[in-house]
Amino acid sequence: MRRKICIYQPNVFPPLHYFNRIMNSDAWVMLDDVQINKKVGQTRLLLKVNGLEHTVTIPVLGGNRMKINEAAIPYSQWVAKFNKTLDIAYGKSPFYDTLQSVIIEYTELHQRLNTDFRRFCEQFTLSMLRRLGWQGEVVSSEGLAEDKKASERMAEISFRLNGTHYVCGNEGFRQYLNLDHFRNRNLAVMVQQWSCPEYPQSGGSFLQNLSIIDLVANVGIEGARERLVSRGTDGWDMYE
Repeated sequence: MRRKICIYQPNVFPPLHYFNRIMNSDAWVMLDDVQINKKVGQTRLLLKVNGLEHTVTIPVLGGNRMKINEAAIPYSQWVAKFNKTLDIAYGKSPFYDTLQSVIIEYTELHQRLNTDFRRFCEQFTLSMLRRLGWQGEVVSSEGLAEDKKASERMAEISFRLNGTHYVCGNEGFRQYLNLDHFRNRNLAVMVQQWSCPEYPQSGGSFLQNLSIIDLVANVGIEGARERLVSRGTDGWDMYE
């Protein structure tokens, strides 16, 4: 019986491919004990504002070598501006009320709690996954194969969690994955090949792979679920 393991660093209001990958897995390992890599967008999200792609960056406190589980968020520096941006971008969207409860109220609650970066990202993503109907297992990477690096660590974590398949993205597959690490543990590798079906957006041409915020604002939770699991893993590359 297949058991698919997805290993992903926490992101702020993640993009759609992030949810698609997890929702096609049986377990999500939150890779939350590694350094923040701002180049891959862990602190950034993409919205559509006035028909154009718009990047929002969430500030975090700490140095360049800071770990995800050590980062703090200076909420006073961005929340008010972020809420205003959401109002401009999605105030007339059909599911703006849903957006307010799912995003704005969430952010304001965690501002009051002064939640750290890791928990802010992880708790939102897990809550959204449950709303979307995914009931898989969630595990923190802390304490798992910490003596291994990069590709070998992903393989060892998947093996320890009784996985049969490791689910990854194209970028990670090309940049660092060594198939021998997985084959030596009798693990197959599935490489995500997916783009979200077009859905109604605000003015301008359709933009792919924005934050989950955009999808929920335009089609709601049920519509988001339908699109995020579209086609399953058909067409994904498999390496055994």
